[in-house]
Amino acid sequence: MDRKGNMQAEIDTASDAFPRHAGKMADLIRGYDWTTSPLGPITGWSQELKQAVNIMLPAEVQIVMFWGPQFVALYNDAYAPTIGDKHPGALGRPAVENWTELWDDLEPLLSRVLEQGETVHAKDRPFYIERYGYPETVYFDISYSPVRNERGAVLGVFCIVRETTELKRAHDVERRLAAIIASSEDAIIGTDLDLKVTSWNAGAESLLGYRREEALGMPITLLFPEDESEEERSFMARIRAGERIPPRETVRRRKDGSLVDVSLTVSPIYDSLGELIGAAKIARDITDRKEAERMQAVLTRELNHRVKNLLATVTAIARQTLGRSPTGRDLSQAFEARLRSLATAHDLLTRANWEQADLSDIVTDVLAPYPSDRFNISGPKLNLPPKAVVAMTLALHELATNAAKYGALSNATGQITISWTVTQAETPLLDLAWIEQDGPEVLPPASRGFGSRLIENVLSAELKGEVRLDYPASGVTCRVTAQIAAEPA
Repeated sequence: MDRKGNMQAEIDTASDAFPRHAGKMADLIRGYDWTTSPLGPITGWSQELKQAVNIMLPAEVQIVMFWGPQFVALYNDAYAPTIGDKHPGALGRPAVENWTELWDDLEPLLSRVLEQGETVHAKDRPFYIERYGYPETVYFDISYSPVRNERGAVLGVFCIVRETTELKRAHDVERRLAAIIASSEDAIIGTDLDLKVTSWNAGAESLLGYRREEALGMPITLLFPEDESEEERSFMARIRAGERIPPRETVRRRKDGSLVDVSLTVSPIYDSLGELIGAAKIARDITDRKEAERMQAVLTRELNHRVKNLLATVTAIARQTLGRSPTGRDLSQAFEARLRSLATAHDLLTRANWEQADLSDIVTDVLAPYPSDRFNISGPKLNLPPKAVVAMTLALHELATNAAKYGALSNATGQITISWTVTQAETPLLDLAWIEQDGPEVLPPASRGFGSRLIENVLSAELKGEVRLDYPASGVTCRVTAQIAAEPA
């Protein structure tokens, strides 16, 4: 029989005798050409090696053996996936051939066992390995122990391992989250489905006054004012139903009974199987902001009161100064109307903390004294800065006053269309039109009055745009085109 026939016969004989276990690795070992390995044919293996293989193969834990001074690798089915594309090439070969990238780290561990007979244990031991075509740091719990013969000599290294890479990363994330929670100045509280407190950080202790030991296990509803006692049950019912609870501002009761303003976020807590097990609350103290808002409201009301008093004083002076003759009374009434228009702009800005006002609100408030069925108003939302609010209010007042005296509001059939569009750009572009129809026939004025000059001059100056006031026979028209830029605070 030739050499190839002898080798096949040897493999067949070995297959009948060893190993007798089922499994992919057992099949690989039986079918492997061991004459190409430093271990040589199975028939020449020591009894210790065979016994170690018989222990390794059926085990459900991850086991790899490195045998002899060349650390030839053998491993079981449970271990094979952990080495990725090194399998099955690593079987029967010296470890240095397939674990090159971490050999400087791995070899000293194996040598300690083989040469000194030590047993090496480690938990979450990092290894830098290439197993899927790219390098990565992975983690294993390891137990490397010597395999000895009956004289006590160490023949190989029996390695029971458990990859903990994902678990280690998850624990690292948990530790980082725990550190963030522990150091957060916000109150971060966890509850179970029975509304009992399960976690309580230092921020919660500081904000609400209960020590962690006092808070754990207590009903979260103890923190609620009496008029909001059902809030938490409502939150939990919504979370159970899969709803998201948006952030909201509310109050909570401290241990000493006092109330604190908080911004509250509620989120579901799930276990590793995706089952809902509770809710997490993040409460941020907003006392300072609420107090600032209350103070701002008081100051705004006081400012509003004082400005109204000033306008009333100016009105009284105008009446006393101009109201002694028919011409003076007309001037006084016009002046008072313009002051009321200015007060309207002031009211609009007061409602928005003197930051801005919506153009729709400006149009609605200025035209409030007139029948609403005489107007067709349309246009998108557009917030104007304070100066533009005042200018637009005064201009609309003049247009409406003129329409009531001479134009579309001076008869029973006239209509006024007020429309605007906004072209969105880096600075929004406003295009507004005032069009009167079905009123008396319009004749161009012989001279420009104060109202016309106010409309053109104030709008063009404050809006930094173009204003065109025309007097066709069908009715007065006013066209405003301007860029609306926010004013600096």
